Amino acid sequence: MDKALLAACNERMNTAEVVYMTTMREGYPCTRAMLNLRNRVQFPEHQHLYAAHDADLMTYVVTNTSSKKRKEIEADARVCLYFCNPSEFFGLSLAGDLEIVEDMEVKRAVWAESLAQYFPSGKPEDEDYTLLQLVPKQVSGWNRGQKFAFEVSS
Repeated sequence: MDKALLAACNERMNTAEVVYMTTMREGYPCTRAMLNLRNRVQFPEHQHLYAAHDADLMTYVVTNTSSKKRKEIEADARVCLYFCNPSEFFGLSLAGDLEIVEDMEVKRAVWAESLAQYFPSGKPEDEDYTLLQLVPKQVSGWNRGQKFAFEVSS
């Protein structure tokens, strides 16, 4: 594994404004923008969660339990997360199986006060708060005009 490329991937994940998530909806890909919980400016309190995940590129995303996304993930956990900054000519695609996190300690650790607006009780114990974790299996993208692809071993 090229350490410079892996560092560039982590930097993109830590700075992208949003992450785009693609799930399967009724047999077709459905992509939407999600909060990038790895963004170190928007979620500085989360950086410790990712400190041990530079090599495996693990990330979290959140959604509402009542959302279509949750139902899509329950039906087919295969997803793609895409981080990019077109002005820097860098795009990063992470593909793998999204896991629904049930562990309340982890859910509390990932919670940020800025998430309260999306959930009725405004607390991590909210039944409508779903935490999702991706440890990608396949990584691909482009870096300044150069394509790259590699697999992440678990």
